[in-house]
Amino acid sequence: MIILLVEDDEAIRVSTGELLRDMGHTVIEAEDAESAMIAIRRRHIDLLFTDVSLPGMAGDVFAAEASAGRPRLRIVFATGVAEISSGDATSGPVLLRKPYTVADIESALQASMR
Repeated sequence: MIILLVEDDEAIRVSTGELLRDMGHTVIEAEDAESAMIAIRRRHIDLLFTDVSLPGMAGDVFAAEASAGRPRLRIVFATGVAEISSGDATSGPVLLRKPYTVADIESALQASMR
């Protein structure tokens, strides 16, 4: 699976990217919604794994824009906040609470495929 990982915290982005690669996935990393949008326009992405609190554009808003015209794009929101915007236009995103474990990531990826 090709995963676009969007996380502004470098330590979380690097460690999560390594975990996802260890699980056998191809991972494209981005630190903000702007660079992630460039990546999503240039490459096929199977799953968007994004933080909700991103600089410049909230992750849920970015996910709605990224998934427009891509009904098969699966989405996992990784967040430490209690709620995400009800304005989220994506269908069936999976919510992954921070801090998360490898087992939590595996469960979220499996849930995103349903």
